[in-house]
Amino acid sequence: MNKSIEILVSKVIREAKLANSSIHGVSHWQRVERNGAFLCQFNKADFEVVRLFALFHDSKREDDYRDLEHGPRAEAYIRTISDYVPLAPEQFENLCIACRTHTTGSVPGNISVGTCWDADRLDIGRVGIQPNEEFMTNLEAKRIAREVDFDVLKTFDYTGIISRD
Repeated sequence: MNKSIEILVSKVIREAKLANSSIHGVSHWQRVERNGAFLCQFNKADFEVVRLFALFHDSKREDDYRDLEHGPRAEAYIRTISDYVPLAPEQFENLCIACRTHTTGSVPGNISVGTCWDADRLDIGRVGIQPNEEFMTNLEAKRIAREVDFDVLKTFDYTGIISRD
């Protein structure tokens, strides 16, 4: 893995209040990253944006409950550490949009933002909620939700950037 990515991942995990949470912590981020990598095989989403979304999207949660401001806090955090984030300006803005709006948005027109959200929404079963295809952007994400085919994600062989090492 790229050394600058390792530094970024370590920094975000170290500074995340809920990194050890079983609901919104690193294990969830890893599943979102895996889900996003899987979905990127089926569309033209920006993989770099999707995998960094997985790292940042819940990194500024204050609790595991209804914290609707965690997305905007994640965006603000990304902007304060922008020198660590290896993205071109358009990618960077898409990452910020995806994080800021992932709890309040419906179905975006941007495929990268939509893939970020779908990757997260496909892991909502961890809190006892069945993913709904009506809230998905990608056809494959819709299929997984409709057919309850989460094994395709669980068996997807992917080694991501997010680790506890």
